[in-house]
Amino acid sequence: MQKSEHSALGTLVRQWVTVVAVLMAIAVNAISNIYPPAGKNTGEVSNTILGGVLITPAGYAFAIWGLIYLALIAYSLYQALPANRHNAAIAKVSWGLVGACVLQIAWIYVFLTFQFWGSVVLMAGILGCLIFSYLATRTLRPTRQIRWLVQAPISVYFGWITVAAVVNVAGALYAMKIPAGTVSEYVGTVEASAGGIALTVAMLCVSAAISATIAFRYGDAAYPAVTVWALCAIALKHADTLPIRSVVSVVSVMLAIGLSALIVRVVVTGQGRPSR
Repeated sequence: MQKSEHSALGTLVRQWVTVVAVLMAIAVNAISNIYPPAGKNTGEVSNTILGGVLITPAGYAFAIWGLIYLALIAYSLYQALPANRHNAAIAKVSWGLVGACVLQIAWIYVFLTFQFWGSVVLMAGILGCLIFSYLATRTLRPTRQIRWLVQAPISVYFGWITVAAVVNVAGALYAMKIPAGTVSEYVGTVEASAGGIALTVAMLCVSAAISATIAFRYGDAAYPAVTVWALCAIALKHADTLPIRSVVSVVSVMLAIGLSALIVRVVVTGQGRPSR
């Protein structure tokens, strides 16, 4: 009896911790952009100090955070329902998400205080937590509610963080050239060197390969859709750099075709179709 009560209390705590973690991540992100700890918010750091990073997407791409946060709120409320209290797979999803939210809060502070390699380490942790959550979502029977309120939110968040991790690494590599003691005042400019372009193209191809693998391995349309969104924004921002524009355009078209084929496969064969 006592063990059962402890188990019930533990699941209730997990449900509420998940809700609080999501809301805290949203709140800290908003506050840090209004009152950045070192005077520059995330967008300003990307556009000034890291302004020369070739893989940074256009500003509009970051509007996807609104969708991500709405989706995570929907998930956090769904997992808090009494019916999901003892669902082991959802418990795994939630704990992974809690870890990602906590690390994201830490990432914001570290990135905004210009500790770029430290932010890469934290980003790797976020990615690891989301891989854990993502794999847990794929063990659930894909009912309509599970697909829209569990799998889709984690897929969109995971997809964006995968791209963000690549950009984060590129930013940290770029920051190594900034003279010591001048980081906060530094304004980067795009230098389309052969080495920089080659590294950027390689990173783009890696992102696309990961996206395609996940899409066809798990029949997931949300993850590659986020990748296409990010790649289009990268192409738009660096439209004057021909190799990057060309590679991004080709990769985006290939992913879009693959995404269409995936949707057709689901419609025709019913594979991945939600259970009623």
